[in-house]
Amino acid sequence: MLSVVKTEPLHAQMYQLIKKRLIDGYYNPGERLVEVRLAEEFGVSRAPVREALRMLVQDELLVQKGSALHVFEPTLRDMIDIYQCRQRMEALAAKLAAVNINPAKLELLEMIIEETNDVWIKKDMKRVVELNIQFHEIILEASGNRQLISLTNMIRDKVTYLRNFGFKGSVRDGSFIGEHERIAAAIKERNGDKAEKEMHGHIEQDLLALVSLYKT
Repeated sequence: MLSVVKTEPLHAQMYQLIKKRLIDGYYNPGERLVEVRLAEEFGVSRAPVREALRMLVQDELLVQKGSALHVFEPTLRDMIDIYQCRQRMEALAAKLAAVNINPAKLELLEMIIEETNDVWIKKDMKRVVELNIQFHEIILEASGNRQLISLTNMIRDKVTYLRNFGFKGSVRDGSFIGEHERIAAAIKERNGDKAEKEMHGHIEQDLLALVSLYKT
């Protein structure tokens, strides 16, 4: 049952709830979502559910097929397109972060890498994924470019969805940790060009791993 927060519009609450389900893999790619069934499940009227679904179609996490709504089922082309956008934007974020990052955030990056090594050894994949997301979020925030942050956040949900769709909530092999170390080192050196190159290559490896899993 939906826990209603009085200060937030009901359709916005429904949007966040259904979006989280989509991103977390609660629904299967291609699965049909039915407005009336969702309204009954959450004990709300159909109007806020209808508006939430409309917003998710705009986000392209749901796809309209005739009168029916289906969960986004990414093709290989979709994956490549999304990751190419992510690659360019996060590479730029790394370049800007090398100039703008403060010591506290830099120290946090290093702590995240250290903890990632620890939880990787312990095979705590849930925590590995959480730390991976934090690493990228800190660099994006440290870029200091509000427009870049906004644009990157627009595809963040799709990237997470693809990661869960392809990696089933996990990540690729442990080589990504070394890539994070090289990105952080370049940022610490205040070498924007090197940070940009390292981030570009890192996301390229993410995409190659995702494509490989998609084809198997």
